[in-house]
Amino acid sequence: MNETERNRHVFNVDACTRCGECFHRCPELSLPLDAAQDEIKRLIDGRESRHVLAHCTTCRSCNHFCPYDCKPYQLILERWNDLYNKRGAPYIYRFVCPTMDLNIWQMLELSLTSKEKAWIEKWQSKDPQGDILLIGNYVHLLPFVVGESALLDHFTPVDILDHWECGAYLYQGGYLDMVKQIGEKCRNDFSRWPVKRIVPLLDAVHWMITDVLPNEMNIAHDFEVVNFHQWLLEKIDRREILLKQNVGLTVTIHDNCYSKAGGGQYWDAPREIIRRTGCEIIEMAHIRENALCCGFGAGASWNRPMSILFDIMDVAGRKLKEAEDTGAGAMVSYCGGCLYLLWTARELFGSKLDIYHLVEIQRMAMGEKLDYPEIHVRRAWDLIAIITYLMIRSLFGGNFRITEISMTDRQWKPRRFVGLRLIRLMLRTKAMQYIYKKGFRLLLPLLRSKRPLPAHQLRKA
Repeated sequence: MNETERNRHVFNVDACTRCGECFHRCPELSLPLDAAQDEIKRLIDGRESRHVLAHCTTCRSCNHFCPYDCKPYQLILERWNDLYNKRGAPYIYRFVCPTMDLNIWQMLELSLTSKEKAWIEKWQSKDPQGDILLIGNYVHLLPFVVGESALLDHFTPVDILDHWECGAYLYQGGYLDMVKQIGEKCRNDFSRWPVKRIVPLLDAVHWMITDVLPNEMNIAHDFEVVNFHQWLLEKIDRREILLKQNVGLTVTIHDNCYSKAGGGQYWDAPREIIRRTGCEIIEMAHIRENALCCGFGAGASWNRPMSILFDIMDVAGRKLKEAEDTGAGAMVSYCGGCLYLLWTARELFGSKLDIYHLVEIQRMAMGEKLDYPEIHVRRAWDLIAIITYLMIRSLFGGNFRITEISMTDRQWKPRRFVGLRLIRLMLRTKAMQYIYKKGFRLLLPLLRSKRPLPAHQLRKA
């Protein structure tokens, strides 16, 4: 793809002084200043990166810490896009490609209840009308989060998998040329809908539609896009949504990576909603522009395919530990992708911390009943079974390229998934879960990538 077709040059190379503050102050890398300065020079020159491309978790903090607003995050994405064009994606990334066989949504059909399947079928309307709530690919994995909530009475809920969250999670991994194609597909689909306004449940999708697609990909939309949390606060203020009971939990808030986009516009509204429900907030050591990744973004900086999932869980484990250190009884995420990842990590690390989606806290305040935590625990082990199955398959598969962004009427091949069914059956027992967790914790330090030491230690090493 021609560079001008994608408006690639969003990193301001002329304004960059190579000061290194972006990677020096990064909460995930925390490189010594001289190493950080060397890294930014390497990325600009297109030379091999020693630290950033191998260990960045796409947390976006670097953009906040750049003194000159040069957008070093976008430079990282460009270099990852170059790597994708050169080597393709690792086999296990089929996991997040809804148009390919062996993706997570296809395999999860084995575990969905009849009620969940009915919700999803209803949400996959190809001709929605009125105000649209974009459910999102990852809430699709946990449809019970919003399920039959009265919140849905205000919208036509839509969950179309091959919208790829408007390209949000591929963008985060640097698959920029693919995001351009996905953005054009979404614009074409949206333009055919008699839509008044669109309300994305995810801040990531809101940011993609309102900023990334128009400003980086030259893909503009002509409908109103409203942030879900702002919409919810307005409904509460107007008493169109009533808070009937005090939830009364002590919680800490997980700020996802996409919440760092937009100059901080996504941080305050979730906290205000949580306070309105009667919860007390205890903040973690790293929040807002300094927040740590849930782990999902660690999959972007892969070198060895076998290390990808262990790197993801290593980062997720650190996030859980920081949340536990606050003494709060629960952690609240306002991102569906983070939620399923954190629940998976919770089970693998044996954490006792409760984890909620913000919508679940809101629903409790509205007096709605949740099947909590049992349904989350079951789904976490369903996802662990799928991840294990795909890891085994990846031992025999090579890198690939995404060739289709749109699904046919039946894109996925009918599969019995005998191996997956067996793994899932085994992991239903407490004994096998215990053995699996023990094995995982033994393998984690051996198979994760060697991360750079923090700034105060790296210089000594």
